[in-house]
Amino acid sequence: GYYVNKVAANCRSRMNIPFFLPDDKLNDAFLAGAKAQGLLQLKGHKSVGGMRASIYNAFPEAGIDALVSFMQQFEKKHG
Repeated sequence: GYYVNKVAANCRSRMNIPFFLPDDKLNDAFLAGAKAQGLLQLKGHKSVGGMRASIYNAFPEAGIDALVSFMQQFEKKHG
């Protein structure tokens, strides 16, 4: 509900997960908070905006868990 993926379900990548916050004004706060948690390179493509998590190759499951945890905390604070 809080985060939105605008890509049609049948066209989504397993390696790149784009998502949008409910208000673009929160993007900078999201990126700053993520960086403080060691979560980097989440800014979406310049032509599309939003956020994008890339989990190619041997990306550790702990990194995914850390991102999910941060996203849940961010939603509680700003949702």
